[in-house]
Amino acid sequence: MNRLMKKKQIMTLITVGLLVLTFVHISGDCGNTATAKASLKTTVSSIVRKQVKSGSSKQSALKQLFQYTEKTYGYQRVMGFKNTSGWQKKYAQEFYKEKKGSCYHFAAGYAYLARKATGYPVRICMGQTNGFNKSRWQNHAWVEVKIGSKWYVCDPNLDKFGANSSGKYYLKPSSTMKNTYKVSGRVNVTL
Repeated sequence: MNRLMKKKQIMTLITVGLLVLTFVHISGDCGNTATAKASLKTTVSSIVRKQVKSGSSKQSALKQLFQYTEKTYGYQRVMGFKNTSGWQKKYAQEFYKEKKGSCYHFAAGYAYLARKATGYPVRICMGQTNGFNKSRWQNHAWVEVKIGSKWYVCDPNLDKFGANSSGKYYLKPSSTMKNTYKVSGRVNVTL
């Protein structure tokens, strides 16, 4: 085989390999495969292990991870959110990888960390908030954690980016937040 033919074969293999990698990356179908689920579990476990101090109580772990999420991740607006099956896994993975995301990414990312660290029931709520601007309701996602028989709001996105809000949206009884949040849907989080 001459050099030119070998070079063409190698280029073809590289091109095919790049197309396959590009397809996998663009498809974003990482929430439905066993490998992606294992990867999410591995990432979440690693973050919890690094960020939660040994011997911490469950509520202390929640707070440590809430503060970690606020401190570590930035905001990136995403338009056209769709509540499709498995969206929360995909958004959590993107959040951990890119270190930024929308309120949906913040909610998904924090929800998995909270669930792993505590074992508490955790859900992502979707709906609207007026927490950023009292005169305007806007689409939003946040986390609720069930401790005992009560659900509590944990919203690291609104807590970080809302005016004068530091600590205002951490572990607040959901029943007291009805003037700030309107729920239109919920997703339970499991690992």
